[in-house]
Amino acid sequence: MKIEIITIGDEIMQGIIADTNKVWISKKCAGLGHEIIGHVSVCDDFEDISNALKAASKKADCVIVTGGLGPTSDDITIEAAARCFGLGLVLDLDVLEKIRARLVSTGRMMSPGNEKQAMIPEGTRVLSNQVGTAPGVLMTVGKSDFYFLPGVPKELHRMFEDFVMPRLAAKVAGFFCEKTLRCFGIPEADIGDRLKDVELCGARLSYRIKFPEVLLKLTLRGEDRKKVAESAVIAAKNIRERIGNFIYGEGDAGLPAVVGGQLASHGFSIAIAESCTGGLVSSMMTDVAGSSEYFERGVISYSNKSKIELLGISEEILKAHGAVSAPTAISMAREIKRISGTDLGLSVTGIAGPGGGTPEKPVGLVFVGLASPDGIWAFKYNYNCDRLWFKSLAAATALDLVRRYFLECLPNDRQVC
Repeated sequence: MKIEIITIGDEIMQGIIADTNKVWISKKCAGLGHEIIGHVSVCDDFEDISNALKAASKKADCVIVTGGLGPTSDDITIEAAARCFGLGLVLDLDVLEKIRARLVSTGRMMSPGNEKQAMIPEGTRVLSNQVGTAPGVLMTVGKSDFYFLPGVPKELHRMFEDFVMPRLAAKVAGFFCEKTLRCFGIPEADIGDRLKDVELCGARLSYRIKFPEVLLKLTLRGEDRKKVAESAVIAAKNIRERIGNFIYGEGDAGLPAVVGGQLASHGFSIAIAESCTGGLVSSMMTDVAGSSEYFERGVISYSNKSKIELLGISEEILKAHGAVSAPTAISMAREIKRISGTDLGLSVTGIAGPGGGTPEKPVGLVFVGLASPDGIWAFKYNYNCDRLWFKSLAAATALDLVRRYFLECLPNDRQVC
C-alpha cells in the first residue's frame, strides 16, 4: 500500500521536540513492504490539519496520523478530522469510563479535558489505549484508512503494534524480503563506484548514511517465497564480493555488538586506554548486553600526567614523540594490556580540535594502538571533521581494527613494534 504519515503539533514545527514518531512508523511500515509516499508535519491548527488530511486522502491507501489526542485545548486532531470529513462527534460512554478508571487508578481526577477525549467521530472504530488515556481512532474515507494515534511514543508504539501492524501485515501482497549490509571505512561514493553494474537479482538497493557508517539496504518482493529469499541472498553475496571486508555485518547489530561477538566467540578479553575519545570507545562497548564477559576495563588517560601515572608511559617517549604519536599509541595499548592482564589492549590518542594542531600534527590526526598475543601495532589516520564527529569516527575506527584483527585483515600501512 501507499502510506502517508502526518505528525501534528506546534512543538514539532517549532523544533522543540524531535519528530521521532515518523521515523519509527516508517521503519515499521517499510519493513512490511509498504511504500511510504510522504511525511507531513503541521501545527495544531484546524485549517492546516484539514488541508493535510484532504491531500493525503487523494493519494494514499493508508494515512497514519499522530499527535493532538490529549486533553488540552490545543489537542484538536479528532475534532479537525470530523469537521474535515463531515462527521459528527458523539460521546462514547465506554471510552469515558475507561478514561475515568485509568485516572482513578493513578490517583487523578476526571477533568473536562479528559471528557473531550471520549468524543468520537460517528461511524469510526475506537482503538483502545492500554498505556494512556487518549483513545485512537480508525476512520475510513473513500479508499483510504486513517489511523489517528497518540503522539506520546510509548502510547503510539503499543497502539500501533496492537491494532495497526496486524492490519497492515494482512494487506501485503506476495512475499517481501529485506537485507541491510553495514559498511565502515569506505566512502559512499566509492561504494557506488564499486557497485555500478552489480547484479541485484531484481532487488532494490538504497544507501543510508548513519555516521560514521554506510548502510546498504536490499528490498525484494515476489510471489514465490523461496525465490525471493534466494535472490536476496545472491544479491547480498554479489555486493560483498565488490565491497569486501568493508562490510562488517548484516541486520541490526552495530559495530560494538559485532566486535563483542568476536571477542566472546574467541574467548578473548579486552581493555581500552583512551585519550582524545574521552571514554567513547568503552561506552560503545559496554552499551552491548553481556559485555562484561569480555570487557575488563577502560581508562581515560587524557593528560600526559595521567598517561604516566595510570598507564606507566615513559616520559622519554612523550618528550621525544609527543602524546599524539605512534610510539605513544603503542605504549598505551601495551601497558593497558599488561596492567589488565587481557588478551587485547586497545588505545586511541589524537587531536580533536578545533585548536591544538601544528603543520606536523594537524587537527584530526589520530593514532590507534592494538596490542595482541601476535604483536603490537599502531595505525595513523587524519579525519577532517568537527570535534564530535572526530570522536565518533576515531572510536569506530578503533573498534573496526579489533574486528579486522580477528579476520586477519589489518591494514597494510600498520607500524609494527
